[in-house]
Amino acid sequence: MNTSTVQVIGPLYHGTREAAARIILRDGFRRSRSRSYTGTGICLSESLTVAYEYGIYETGGCVLEAWLSPATHWTDRVDGRSAQGDAWDAHFVSSGMDAVRSFAGNVWVVWNPAALVSITRLSHREAIRRLCAEFDADGPDCGYNSV
Repeated sequence: MNTSTVQVIGPLYHGTREAAARIILRDGFRRSRSRSYTGTGICLSESLTVAYEYGIYETGGCVLEAWLSPATHWTDRVDGRSAQGDAWDAHFVSSGMDAVRSFAGNVWVVWNPAALVSITRLSHREAIRRLCAEFDADGPDCGYNSV
């Protein structure tokens, strides 16, 4: 499904170190200089639990909340290619997409940083409140990576 929408998409969450969060809040998101399994795109998640793994407050991290602009062109597939590293970057270059929703929303990869709007830092209290609400909504049979 290739799409854009009339409403902002989110919230999406990005966990990071506190120092990196200050730079993102000041200058905006940038694509990575090094490749990960999702290429050089910016990784976010619909799930706060996923982002919290990378931005654990107790170890000097935090979680940012961002929204995608309604004009964002996104898809939920990567043209049937192996979705590893360079394949993501190649997909964005060939497709002209701004973002890909993957792994059932656990990972959003954003290629165009300008598509991310309204970036805010969650307080530790707000992050914990939302985590608890997410745990309650998911129920006791749901497993989490590290939270």
